[in-house]
Amino acid sequence: MEVERCRAGGQGVAGKRKPQPIEIFELTMDDADHLVALVEGFTNQRARRMRTELRSKFGSAMSVRERDRAALDCLESDDLFVIFKPRSRLCRGDFVDARPLLRQALVAACAAFETYLADKAMSRVSRLMAAESTLTPRLRELPLTMADWMAIDRYEKKRWGLKRYVVEPAIREMASTSPNKVGELLSMLGIEKWSRRVDAQRGVARGRTVRRLEEITKRRNRIAHQADIVGRGRAQLTVGEVHDDINELRSVVEAIEAIL
Repeated sequence: MEVERCRAGGQGVAGKRKPQPIEIFELTMDDADHLVALVEGFTNQRARRMRTELRSKFGSAMSVRERDRAALDCLESDDLFVIFKPRSRLCRGDFVDARPLLRQALVAACAAFETYLADKAMSRVSRLMAAESTLTPRLRELPLTMADWMAIDRYEKKRWGLKRYVVEPAIREMASTSPNKVGELLSMLGIEKWSRRVDAQRGVARGRTVRRLEEITKRRNRIAHQADIVGRGRAQLTVGEVHDDINELRSVVEAIEAIL
């Protein structure tokens, strides 16, 4: 039965159209949103342990032996009331520091941004490679190694090989939340003065997009390469900060999508 389900699922996927870059972006951003929602849902608001009468009632309802009911505890938020069973590997203390999930939410959001830029660029670059007259200056400047040429030479349609071995690796390497890299990539697609155009499209003050992308990139890099350590400890990170960063990245992508 398991094999049959897997095969049926595979047939369904094969018939689907390839998702657009903006659709893939939203899927990954949904992951980041979900991580933040879990943090919010499991943020404990109780100052004290579970009361004796509650332990008795829930213990009876859950068929917990009377001698074990003293070990029952709970977590309560606006969304959830969670019971910790006796001998549970988790306790309320495990939900005090939400930063591990928040860090991963921010990393996921940045990855979604970078993947979108690369996928969007790849969806547009073929038309720019159609003729020498349509090449942008940055496309003209892409280097070609002897190994690249030998790989390309196996293709009957050389532009396919050029796109695979030269253009796509360069684009994937360039895709980043760093505003300098965003500018380079959009310039390769023929978009100049990108930050002014994105600021205008978003309806924000001039320079905000570059400033916020720099801040987000710095934090993401610190998480990825320095374990988010500042001084002798790990930096603070709140739900509100991650919400703001995720919304900022989403807004920038929506503006780039509109411009392109």
